[in-house]
Amino acid sequence: MRIMMTLLGNAPTAPIDAYLAKANAHVITSLRLAEDGAIASLIGDTITIERTTSALRAVWILDVPSRTFAIELARNAPGDDGTLEIRESYTPADFGAPEEPTPPPPPTKPGNLRYVAFIRTDHVAENGAPPDPKTLARMDEYCAPLAASGTMLGGEGLKSSARGARIRRSAAQRFVLDGPFTESKELVGGYMLVQAHSLDDVLELIRPWLVIHKEGARVDQSHIEVRRLLDDDRSLVVGA
Repeated sequence: MRIMMTLLGNAPTAPIDAYLAKANAHVITSLRLAEDGAIASLIGDTITIERTTSALRAVWILDVPSRTFAIELARNAPGDDGTLEIRESYTPADFGAPEEPTPPPPPTKPGNLRYVAFIRTDHVAENGAPPDPKTLARMDEYCAPLAASGTMLGGEGLKSSARGARIRRSAAQRFVLDGPFTESKELVGGYMLVQAHSLDDVLELIRPWLVIHKEGARVDQSHIEVRRLLDDDRSLVVGA
């Protein structure tokens, strides 16, 4: 199964990378998030931009045998600060498509930087069902030219937080909290990896995604957080 593991907090990420390299998990993507970024919000018909970011600091996309394995993987990860969150990703098999080898990502164009955009969702809006066919078709139409131009480097949608878990770390202690995360006002519902000249360019290109999510999820507002990736990130993945 495909999972996204995120780190919230300022714990060092290098020890986790070394640990994952030795564990029985296939690391597809390892991303380090710079502190600079922004949150774009669509409320009603108005889009606003806040030059602020969440506590997210790193993302790993992994293939693991099971959810239980993923939780134990996070529980045993080194570090004494922050929270590791496990979320299951959608794959082509979830939509009846055959599994295919992941193609290599397009090269980064001269003058471009790499960014990750996280669509946010609310636990109240989570129903455990995959996106409806109309929303999927709209996302395919939106993403197709971005992928064809090499702007979009990858991305995946995430399943309900009811299938996830959080491992809170404090010194040597580990506290495992199973989803759903009903105390969270905003959850990551999916992500997209892109390359662009600037943060403002990314904020412009994700505007249609805000609309698609708001209308598809039938919510009164939608939010996307954009973060620049640090230069030492490993290879990117073109997701499902």
